[in-house]
Amino acid sequence: MNNLNNKFPFYSSMVLLLAVIVVISFGFFGGFSGSRHHMMADISFGNMEHNREHFITMKNSMMGEMMTHGDYACCLEKPCTYCLEKTPGHGEGASCHCLVDIVDGRHPCGECIGEILEGHGNPLLAEYFATAITEEVGEQHLKTIQQIISEKYDIAIADQI
Repeated sequence: MNNLNNKFPFYSSMVLLLAVIVVISFGFFGGFSGSRHHMMADISFGNMEHNREHFITMKNSMMGEMMTHGDYACCLEKPCTYCLEKTPGHGEGASCHCLVDIVDGRHPCGECIGEILEGHGNPLLAEYFATAITEEVGEQHLKTIQQIISEKYDIAIADQI
């Protein structure tokens, strides 16, 4: 060690500085991880279930209020939440007009596209789905999307608009 100190006078200072940085880093990140652990401990299964129920109640309340003002019309069997969170960008303010968009040949929101392709769209709108989704993903995919819609909603390709 003395040999290193003689050749590199700042060696011991450098080692000390690195040791201090390491200790401080562990303290900082350990404290952060400890506080995160504490935060996660506060979110117990019971609280998560309560939070989920509260979220669903709030979501349904928002949708109901928006429906009465004509600001919510979804194209799914179980209405989406994407439009509540992502507008503007798919409308002005919190609104959902995916049902109207589908019928008018415009693409619905991203959540609705995914749910429709999984077979969770309103079956009464099935004839419009392929054309509306194609407006977003490209005409080159029309035949493929029509085939998916045909299989998911038991509707002939010839019956799709």
